[in-house]
Amino acid sequence: MHFDGLCRRIGSVDPGPLAKAIAELTDDDWDEWDHRQQTFGPHRHTQTIPLLYDNDMRHTDPTPWPRLAKLQAALDPVLDAIRKEHAPSGGPDDNGYFIRIILTRLSPGTTINRHRDEGESLMRSHRYHVAIATNPLVDFFVGGTPNHFAAGEIWEINNRAYHAVRNASNQGRVHLILDYVVPGERVDDPEGVVFA
Repeated sequence: MHFDGLCRRIGSVDPGPLAKAIAELTDDDWDEWDHRQQTFGPHRHTQTIPLLYDNDMRHTDPTPWPRLAKLQAALDPVLDAIRKEHAPSGGPDDNGYFIRIILTRLSPGTTINRHRDEGESLMRSHRYHVAIATNPLVDFFVGGTPNHFAAGEIWEINNRAYHAVRNASNQGRVHLILDYVVPGERVDDPEGVVFA
């Protein structure tokens, strides 16, 4: 979703529980689903584990994958922080919902090439990144500006701006990526006004 700026930190969580759960995943777990890296060229050096995801990139009625329930307790602090970010001050929640949640691992010494996210749902969803496994040799560029997202930090990125990632380390970088929808929210997209 486009917003005035390139990225903003909304908070942080203890990355330990998610890091522990992710450390238990095997290479076979990471290799079993390759739709995202096969479909979207910039992500060809990544591996993805879908938790809440649909190949058609729908905007409602997301499909939970079995691993979502297994990781729910570790995910809850992140989900709560994002919901809180959108809740009216002192009021009930915003009736928002998560439309996509994935884990993605970028191979050592590789990049995610410069791109911007396209598609109706991605234009209407807040895109959050939470670094789980990272190090100082990983840079996330948004609008050409390098950023380092430390483990446990929750960042919203303007995914309608061009962005890229460079993993200059010898370790895989793992991010949790979440797309959150606030129904009816006005979005002043570069291609025109849309509503979530």
